[in-house]
Amino acid sequence: MRGLSTDVKNALKSQTVRLITFAELDFASGTLYVHDGIGTYTWGGNDWIGVGDFGGISSVEEGSEVSPYSLNLTLSGLDAGLVSTALTENYFMRDVNIYLGLLDDSDSLIDTPTQIWAGFMDVMSLTAGASGGDSITLTAESELSKFDRSANLRYTDTMLRKRDPNDKFFEFLKDIEGVKISWGSKNSGNLVGSGSANINYRDFGNFQQR
Repeated sequence: MRGLSTDVKNALKSQTVRLITFAELDFASGTLYVHDGIGTYTWGGNDWIGVGDFGGISSVEEGSEVSPYSLNLTLSGLDAGLVSTALTENYFMRDVNIYLGLLDDSDSLIDTPTQIWAGFMDVMSLTAGASGGDSITLTAESELSKFDRSANLRYTDTMLRKRDPNDKFFEFLKDIEGVKISWGSKNSGNLVGSGSANINYRDFGNFQQR
């Protein structure tokens, strides 16, 4: 019931509730607006096209733990040409938003649909000859799954400069890599590495006192 308007909450308390699910898919060639009903609904400045029984969506999961949940969207009864076009689309890591709406007795929307899931497209697969035609299944991952993906960043001056050319935090990192310091001696003559500075324990203590 979270995030739902008063009209929607009241409708959910009635004996008969008619639900409709909307999916917003941000493909590179243009955003696709569809729903699992029949006909066209207009809201949010967009026309949402119904796919009826040819479309399907798995259950939207939510748990007590902060954990990523995926879902599958399926579109069946497609001709080979449309399937070929869909599979060549640039879709990976592009946005997916799912909305839940309610219909009254005249098939009109009760208030604006509520967003119930957000994520990104991950894998698209094809099943040939399903339901009189080919079908496409799109697996989408929730936003939380991005925390499980490596950013492939390194603690190097080169990598940091790519993000901020003026950040010099790692500028001398390569000079101290592998350096060994003999603590307690007057002169650290056993330095190993590319650094050339003489570092000793007494100098470090004097520096601290300053």
